[in-house]
Order: sequence, then structure tokens, then C-alpha cells
Amino acid sequence: MLLAALLMVTTPTTIVFGGDAMFNAIPPSKKPLAELAPQFKSADVAIINLEIPLTNSTTRTTRKTAAELKRKDQFVLKADPRHMAHVKAAGIDMVSLANNHALDYGPKGLSEMIAALDKAGIAHTGAGRNADEAERVAVIRRGRQRIGLVSYLAFMSSGSLKKCTPATENSAGVAVLSFGGKPNNAKVKAIVRRARQSCDVLIVALHWGIEKQTKPTGYQRALGQAFIDAGADVIWGHHPHVLQPTETYRGKPIMFSMGNLVSPRPGKSALATWKIGEESVKLTPYNIRGGRATFK
Repeated sequence: MLLAALLMVTTPTTIVFGGDAMFNAIPPSKKPLAELAPQFKSADVAIINLEIPLTNSTTRTTRKTAAELKRKDQFVLKADPRHMAHVKAAGIDMVSLANNHALDYGPKGLSEMIAALDKAGIAHTGAGRNADEAERVAVIRRGRQRIGLVSYLAFMSSGSLKKCTPATENSAGVAVLSFGGKPNNAKVKAIVRRARQSCDVLIVALHWGIEKQTKPTGYQRALGQAFIDAGADVIWGHHPHVLQPTETYRGKPIMFSMGNLVSPRPGKSALATWKIGEESVKLTPYNIRGGRATFK
């Protein structure tokens, strides 16, 4: 019993981070996350960005125009709700929802997905029925530790943010930050201060950067460092759909982009494992092929 007690005290909590879950155009029969499940389940906490609304809704957002869709400047995406069973079966504990597709099928599509997450017992943040709900800290307990997650869409262009349906006091949408490339330190500090009231370990999820770019932008670095300066423990980034480097700042890891968790398009990706308190993360590479994540 003494050994067990010592192990509980000395063994650090392990968190595994994945990237953008792009289930669109992937049949549920593919079981796209099956090979990743052992990795997720071996951790104390597993977190992904649920990029595509899992919904049967047919009502598309009107913020992304037909002309933009035709030019492929914007995309409206959704996926089969049955993929939620794969998310749960893979051992996912928390998801980030602040991204540019969460409201592609409007409040109805979002509410269907949130209801499914709640039914599956998966914590979520970053989108909701209003701004308060979207910015609410998602917290799960592991032993005596309270692990918190906040999630923000952080594009530089205010026009791009508006296309993604920002949540307001009275309307559904995603949690957004618009800094124009220069962090609003007062806002960042306020976010961290509020979140810290609910948790011992704070994860900040930021949907940012430029798609298909393998290097982070200056504003990603500035914003990530601002959150660390304000007291966040780890920064977890996504949106570029490709892997970007990880860095250590003031003893805290910043993952600029974890690429795609899974996608209908082939590619290379990785999971990141972080032991709470350590300065860096460990990457486990894998391939995406045929709509499945695979180590082959």
C-alpha cells in the first residue's frame, strides 16, 4: 500500500494531444481512430480538436457565400454523427471546438454535436449557445489534479473570424480572439486569471496560423508566449493541417500545430505526449491513409 501511495504521488499525469479531426467524407465503417486508441487510452487524459460538426443538419451557414465556396476560399463541412462512437471508443476525454467549421451547419448542427458529446461523457469547450458557454473552462479531475482547457479561434483577420460565427452574449458560436497579430495582454491575462479559479493545470487551445504552412507565424509565437507569461501551462495549437514545430518557452511547451488527427486526404501526422511539469512533449508519428490513422 505504501508503494502504491508513493506511485500516486510521484507519477506525473500524462496528457496526449491530437490534431484536427477531419471526419468529413470518411465512412464510419472505416473506424478511422482504431489504431490510435491504445495511445490515447495509455494516457491519463486524451484531447483532440473536433474540427467538423457531427450532425444530420442540412441548414448551412450563410456566412460563407456561394461565390467563396465556388472559389474554394471557404469550405462548409460536416460528418456522419456515428463518428462520435469512434471518438468515445478511442478514449478521448476532452475536445476543443473553437475552430472555423464548428458552425458550418449553424446552431442546430452545433447543438446536435454538443448533445452527443455530453451523452458520451466527453468534456468540451470553445463553442456554445452563447459567449459565456463557449468560453467556459472545461475541467476534468485526475486524482487531486483539476485539468482545465480553454479554446479560442485566433485568426488575425476580423473578416475571417466573422465567417466562423463568433459567439455573442445572446447567440451561438465559437470563442474568438482577434488581436491583429499583436496580443491584447489584458485580455489574455483575464482569460488565464478566470480559468485558474477552476483548475490546477491550464491547457490553452488556439486555432491559428496559416493552412499548409510548416512554420509558425510571428503572431502565433507572440500569442502563445503571452499566454505562458500570463500563467498557462501548455499551449496546444491547430488549424494549419500540417505539423509545425514545438518549442519551449519559460519552461513550458508550445505546440504550434499538431496537423490532422485524421482526414480523407493522405498525409503524415503525430500525437504529442506531455507529462505535466515537463518542459517538452514527445511526438509519436503516424500516417493517414485511406481515411484512417495508421502506424504502418
